[in-house]
Amino acid sequence: MLNKGMREYDITNIAEGKCSVCKDLTKIYNLEANGYEFNIPKEIGHGYFKQIVSYENIQIIDFNMTFHKKMEVQGISKTPHIDMFFCVGDGIEWEFEGNRDQFELSNGESFFAKAKNRENIKRCTYLPERNFNFMEIKIHPKKFHQITENIEKEWNTFCNGKKDEIFYRDKITPSIQVVLQQILNCPYEKGLKNIYMEGKILEILAIYLNERIYQQERHNSIKLSNEDVASLYKAKEILDTNLIDPPTLTNLSKMICLNEFKLKNGFKEIFGDTVYAYVIDKRLETARLLLEKKNMQVSEVVSLIGYANASHFASAFRKKFGV
Repeated sequence: MLNKGMREYDITNIAEGKCSVCKDLTKIYNLEANGYEFNIPKEIGHGYFKQIVSYENIQIIDFNMTFHKKMEVQGISKTPHIDMFFCVGDGIEWEFEGNRDQFELSNGESFFAKAKNRENIKRCTYLPERNFNFMEIKIHPKKFHQITENIEKEWNTFCNGKKDEIFYRDKITPSIQVVLQQILNCPYEKGLKNIYMEGKILEILAIYLNERIYQQERHNSIKLSNEDVASLYKAKEILDTNLIDPPTLTNLSKMICLNEFKLKNGFKEIFGDTVYAYVIDKRLETARLLLEKKNMQVSEVVSLIGYANASHFASAFRKKFGV
């Protein structure tokens, strides 16, 4: 059955025209049917892309692909839409016609795109022998308006004056990682699956918008130079990659070339938590992800995320997640 909200989506191989991969990509974007999967032919590469859910102007597609040679594809959508990408494999790059910028998405990053309300032409490059593993959530503007109409103030803050065309790239937080895994491991079928998936999309949007809005509001309310803000984001990145054994405030201050006063106060202003509270919160989110994705024992998770006391972990976990 054709997806009425997103039909007339056509994908071609720029060098070869219609190829089997592009033919099935076109099919997967234009069908309203859950579970359609295409396996990459061995002579082209390996992997798959599959439609997790498609109904009422919402699509979720999971990509896990490797190609033997460079592939450049062009997608033309006659219906405007909102795209959210979540990359957990090798980086990918693409460009929108009419926009001078080229967009890149690296491992562990997400991308929010709202193009102008017109025919949308997008070109994407897949380099050879790389693992492209990402999830795409596609939402029709009418559906997106239904979702955001009751949060007009927050949405305006998120848009930051750019309502016609919005492009945001950010890190995939542990909170969003948890939801992505829940989408991939949905326990329901048919109608219940659609309800579950819509709830997860709402959860991702709530997390994503809240994080972006909070950062913008904090950034606008304090007096920090661009260099200070860049240093604070670097501090966050260092903490995100060293949650088990994070540097002390003194060492972190030296690593980002920012004094401790600005580090402590600036970090809280921009990210909403002290450095210590941020690390604890992210450890707990990582723990939840490990428990759900890896089916690990609590004792193993406690050790992996750097908690010395299992009862302290259990108390903090229960307080944050209510379980």
